[in-house]
Amino acid sequence: MRVGIKVTGQLIDLCQVDHVDVDSGASVQNVLDALGIPARQVGLVSVNGKAVPKAQRAQVTLHESDQMVVMAPLTGG
Repeated sequence: MRVGIKVTGQLIDLCQVDHVDVDSGASVQNVLDALGIPARQVGLVSVNGKAVPKAQRAQVTLHESDQMVVMAPLTGG
C-alpha cells in the first residue's frame, strides 16, 4: 500500500520522498523505520492531521492513501 509522506525542518536532509510503499497493516513505526529516520530525530508524527503519540506509533496502523507528516523535535530558547 502507498502512504503519503511529508517531512519538515532538518529531516528534509534525511528523507526526500513524498510517499512510501509498505505492506498492508504497517504501523507508523514500520514507516519510520522504512524511511531510515533515527528515532531520536523524530518529534511529532501525525496521520491525516491527527497526532500520533510516541508510545502508540507501533500500534497505530496505516491505510492506503493515508498522509503522514514527520517533524523534527522543536527546539529553541
